[in-house]
Amino acid sequence: MFGLNIGVKKGEYSILYMSPETLLNLEAWKDILLSSKVYAEKVSLIAIDEAHILESWGETFRPTFARLGELRSHFPCVPFLMLTATCTQHILKQITRRIYLPNLKMYTASPDRPNIYLECKRATDIFKELNWLFQEIKEKGIKARKTLIYVRSLSKGGCLFRDILGHLREYAFHEKRKTHNSSYIALYHAGMNSKDLNYILEEISKPEGVIRIAICTIAFGMGINIPDIDMVIHWGACFSIMDYWQEVGRAGRDGRKAKALYFITPGSLLHASDEMKNLCRSVEKKDSKCFRSAILSHFIGHTKTSQLVCTLQCTDCNCSRCNCCYLCYHECPCRKTQDN
Repeated sequence: MFGLNIGVKKGEYSILYMSPETLLNLEAWKDILLSSKVYAEKVSLIAIDEAHILESWGETFRPTFARLGELRSHFPCVPFLMLTATCTQHILKQITRRIYLPNLKMYTASPDRPNIYLECKRATDIFKELNWLFQEIKEKGIKARKTLIYVRSLSKGGCLFRDILGHLREYAFHEKRKTHNSSYIALYHAGMNSKDLNYILEEISKPEGVIRIAICTIAFGMGINIPDIDMVIHWGACFSIMDYWQEVGRAGRDGRKAKALYFITPGSLLHASDEMKNLCRSVEKKDSKCFRSAILSHFIGHTKTSQLVCTLQCTDCNCSRCNCCYLCYHECPCRKTQDN
């Protein structure tokens, strides 16, 4: 640490990566970065990645994120680069307010992930809804599709983990060896020790790692990039549309076709944002003709795409409409033709 501090003091590093807590809370680093003539003259850019968490984390979880605007007073002439893949109008307003960005230049792109099929429904019994998934574990074992099951609390995750292990019994383990390192099912949350967390990440990152289903909280999030996740399942409503879309984005990162299944369980909408409640109501009442469009309409950068068209020449409902979401699938002409 001593050698690093000397190098930092002298401005010997082109790029410094640090957390808001390090930058704003530790006196040693504050003195180096905020009182140094070298930095006052030579800092050329301050970049803040995942800028949406200034709002979602800045109130309670990691309040130092909400203080990043203090940097503007120390570096008034230095440009700020804010990056996020999920930005709503509300989040944009909060970011510009917190970081004091009067002359904002914005570059946008659609946050859509067209390779992910979307489905939403109300549900009460996970073993009824996901029987096909547990059957796949029994039949295929280590060849089963990689799946993340997001839950809204650690207690629910623990109960689900216990119930799934009890349901699968010996089939929950590779070659039916009941050991910790042979379980197809894992529970991932922030309260675990680093050794167990690293084991889960390493195992699920392998193409044929033993872990096929990870039951996880929001701890399985930023900084984790596993390219071949086949399915993301939400058991219980997310707090916000932004949270939902961030977690959906864990699937199909290598471009493969993937699925995102959103199960609204009893009572789970009570603590959801008004945005999320309205979204779920609109799709239930069929006010929205496309679940994907209903979600993306909340994000900056999304432009209304041309109407998905079916040529009636596809096989097994494999057209762009059927691959969009469950609402488009059931309304697609090719689907109706085959059903008749």
